[in-house]
Amino acid sequence: MSQLTERGTTLSSHGRTAARRSSAIGTAVISGVTAAGLGLGALAVAVLLLWVASPYPDSGPSRALHLAAGLWFTAHGGGLVREATSSGTPAPVGTVPLLLVALPVWLLHRATRDTLATAALPEPAGDPEAPAAAPEVAPRTLLGALLTGYLLVAAGALLYTSTGRLSAAPLAALLAVPGTAFATVAATAWHTLGPDAAALLPDRVTRALDALPAALRAALTGPRLRTAGKAAAAATLALLAAGTALALLGLLLHPGRFGDDLGQLAPDWVGRSTVLLLCLALLPNAAVWGAAYGLGPGFAVGTGTAVGPLGTSPRPALPHFPLLSGLPEPGPGAWPVVVLALVVPAAAVVQLARYAAGDGHRSWRRTAGTAALAAGLCALAMTVLAGLAGGALGERALASFGPSGWLTGLVTAGWTGLVAVPGTLGLRAWRRSSVHRAAPGRTPGRHLPDLPLRRRAGHRTPKDAAGPEPRPEAGRAPRPKEDGDRGSREDRETREPAA
Repeated sequence: MSQLTERGTTLSSHGRTAARRSSAIGTAVISGVTAAGLGLGALAVAVLLLWVASPYPDSGPSRALHLAAGLWFTAHGGGLVREATSSGTPAPVGTVPLLLVALPVWLLHRATRDTLATAALPEPAGDPEAPAAAPEVAPRTLLGALLTGYLLVAAGALLYTSTGRLSAAPLAALLAVPGTAFATVAATAWHTLGPDAAALLPDRVTRALDALPAALRAALTGPRLRTAGKAAAAATLALLAAGTALALLGLLLHPGRFGDDLGQLAPDWVGRSTVLLLCLALLPNAAVWGAAYGLGPGFAVGTGTAVGPLGTSPRPALPHFPLLSGLPEPGPGAWPVVVLALVVPAAAVVQLARYAAGDGHRSWRRTAGTAALAAGLCALAMTVLAGLAGGALGERALASFGPSGWLTGLVTAGWTGLVAVPGTLGLRAWRRSSVHRAAPGRTPGRHLPDLPLRRRAGHRTPKDAAGPEPRPEAGRAPRPKEDGDRGSREDRETREPAA
């Protein structure tokens, strides 16, 4: 009888374990579905509101929903295909509004963080004072379930947008959506777990990492990588901030052209609001274009064109879009423009050296290695951003828009590697010398031993002669002075009653 009871208890515990495992995996799948659904829903609501407010809606809500789904795929880096063209040939639309990328990335980041928190905090045992039991499901399994739920919604949205005037490019969507989702989940896991996130990698990758030299493995997983990551992030943000300033300065120098383009593109207030929202979504793209302009390689505004600080080539007729109204006129660049453009790499160099130098206590080799690693990460980030910020807007003359990804990354590596690394070493030396100067030192020469100095009895002050005041005993309040006590002149005047 006891054997049957023990067997039933064992089977029941296994059943509860399987149920908790299934529940955790199902929750992760639902989290992925929710993250994708919220992104689609937010874009659908925005597009439908603009469609309702439009005084001349030329189609039903189905076209607006197709546009929302296409924008969702564009936010992941995928391209669109415009079927309705004047030539009858489908035209690609490859420019990604970088501000829209923040929506799916933020939703996936939150879902991944909550999933990792669930995996890291298992349910305790029956006794509330007993230690927590091991997690029932591995974090790798939960993250795989999260990605599965997200990609299931993406597959349904791809089937929905396969027809229509503006549809998602199938090949680009199949590559961009899983790539963006996987990169976001991996970055969130690394940010949440730190070096422990390496345990989430497949066994083959882990064995390959273990086979690397110890110095390289320590550089990729140790605190040096975190310091280099902060320096690279600061340098990249400085590049984007300086690029934004250049783009806005170009628009401020041509206010009339901006108003004319806005009026020709949208005559009513709803259309103008839509165009301004699109300009806001493309403002990070303009920041990347401005950063590429300041770094030197510039960007293209059509096939065979170039816009840079040293000069601007003749360009074809461009669409009347307000953000393009700040482009410089064709011709050689003036020296004030060149000097102003140097603010972009200077800002990146200063920020990278500031974070990579630290407090100056590391060795010069470790400091130089950290700065070089930060320069490589900054160049990689600018390569990705430049590749996403540009793309085709059509065919022939409109087939090339924006900066070149590999050229922008190469020039960024040159600026940060050749200028920021020596600057980091110089800043380290200056900080070390500042610390040595601020430390209490002795002047060179002969010094007397450190002995306590005693005053002579004839040179005692009245305060020294009186000796230290007696401290009150613990737990007993100090005794107030009475009228017969000797005190200072101020105390006696205070105790005397007013006449």
